[in-house]
Amino acid sequence: MSIKGLELTLRNLGSLLVRHLGQLADADAAEPSRLLELCQLYRRIGCGHLLAHHDVREFTENLFSSAETYLMLLRTREPGVEKERSFLARSRGVPLLDALCIGAWDLAREVDGAMPAAWWSDVEEEEDFLFFKLLPSLMDGQVEPTDARRLAELLEEVGTARLHAVDAVLRADARAFDEALRTLTDDWRVAIEQARETRPVDPYHDRTEAHVFIEGAALVKVARLRGLKTQGRYDFVPAAILRDLTRMLPSPVMG
Repeated sequence: MSIKGLELTLRNLGSLLVRHLGQLADADAAEPSRLLELCQLYRRIGCGHLLAHHDVREFTENLFSSAETYLMLLRTREPGVEKERSFLARSRGVPLLDALCIGAWDLAREVDGAMPAAWWSDVEEEEDFLFFKLLPSLMDGQVEPTDARRLAELLEEVGTARLHAVDAVLRADARAFDEALRTLTDDWRVAIEQARETRPVDPYHDRTEAHVFIEGAALVKVARLRGLKTQGRYDFVPAAILRDLTRMLPSPVMG
């Protein structure tokens, strides 16, 4: 896509963001779906600035806003409301990856602490739940023995690239990590290509976050935090966002 096309996309996303913020300000209580849409808008705007202008600061600030908005959602949710389970399940916590991707470790810990601790088998796959549970645990090297055992069992049962990547970080195996990340990236790319061929795509996704593998970047950042030697860049993960971005992190506005 041309720079002009990306700039037009960014203007449209900016207008959508302003509209969403206005609607949320007027609402008595924000629905989880609306807040998740707001997180998505922040992520796409961040990716758009990265792609159009190599603007890492805008990328960092917008992903931070995505994760912070998600934390607000988690803190204001109504426990036990069945209709919200599909929105609040741990495996829906993509904004956690936003925080990890930019190295916002304190924010990631807060998000992790507010996310559901239990696996909701009616709305999510166990391997996805465990992935989102183990990633923040790896930041501090405090993986619960029961989670480590279940990881080993699921690796035998399903062996997804996601779980292999987490396992490689846990075992400090840099070669296995790179192999798992390559497979995970290929799976992500193929899924996007198949979606383009089989159904109408969301143009805002297709022009922005479809070109930046946030999950891959989050995994690399966590691996580096654990001391693994990683590559300087990976497919769909620009080297610029793998650098230390902490000086670009905005100050949290939430208590």
